[in-house]
Amino acid sequence: MGWIVNLWTISLLTFSNSFIWTYETQSNPSLAFRVTPSSSASTKPLDMFDEEFISIKLGEKINLSCTNRTWSTMLFDTWELKHTDEMKCRIANSNSDPAVNTCNDGRILINTTEGRSQLHIPSFKYTYEGIYTCQTAFQHGSHKILFNVSAIVQPEISGRIEYSPNDNHDVAVCEASNGRPNASISWSSDGNVTDKITYNQNRTFTVESRLIIPYNTSMGNVTCIVSHPYWNESQTYTIPLIHTARHSMYWVVIPSCLFCVLLIIFVTSFACIKKYLADLRNCCKSTIPVATAPTKTQQDVEEVEPYASYVERVNSIYNQSAERCNV
Repeated sequence: MGWIVNLWTISLLTFSNSFIWTYETQSNPSLAFRVTPSSSASTKPLDMFDEEFISIKLGEKINLSCTNRTWSTMLFDTWELKHTDEMKCRIANSNSDPAVNTCNDGRILINTTEGRSQLHIPSFKYTYEGIYTCQTAFQHGSHKILFNVSAIVQPEISGRIEYSPNDNHDVAVCEASNGRPNASISWSSDGNVTDKITYNQNRTFTVESRLIIPYNTSMGNVTCIVSHPYWNESQTYTIPLIHTARHSMYWVVIPSCLFCVLLIIFVTSFACIKKYLADLRNCCKSTIPVATAPTKTQQDVEEVEPYASYVERVNSIYNQSAERCNV
């Protein structure tokens, strides 16, 4: 009877362990795959698949590799290129088939001195953006990589100070324009910050960050920090003389008012001087005697006097001749 009891106990323990394993497997499926393969299992490698995100500077040349294996162990190397405008092309090399290149835009497959296959891009353009799927086959396996390729453009950093008369505070503006992808801007000073991202027609982005500085804040220069994949390190940009921006409106209004006052004084002085000269001219005219024109009688006398003297002389000669004749 003792062996019957032991058999029953063993059966009960086996059933309990089976029940517990089934429950744990259902609650945690990963336990079901904790199996160590035996030494006699096949060691043939499975197909490998990777995905990478690549940013390339415009105009930069680059070589993309699908595998580090050399042609001594490779069978073929194929690249399927799908651009963002849905255009597709294919470049492939093989040990048994002729080479294929339907892109015909300068991108080709080259071999390094070590015998590795690489996709060569001589000068990257916007039209080259897209998904590059590379697949290579070798003995006992294959390797596949999906490259998400995009252009990278260096942004231009600028800064300025603006004054908000309605809110009575200064605004420091830091701008990273015409960059791709969009830049990230932070500030060395704490404050209320608002960001605005604009997509430009040339496929770039402009990021504008505005830092509000209260009126009662005493501050000299303010610095913004711009981060972008184009640079290995963040770039800083210092905006100087923030305390003068609050009075920039007065520096415009005051000179304008002074100019207006000087203009009024000049015009008034010119008008007064002109009037004074006119009065002085009229006064001088009144003190100078006016020469009167000779009357008609005077003109007649002046015209007759030469004739009268001539007649008188002729008469005198005639009288002398007559006296001589009478003698």
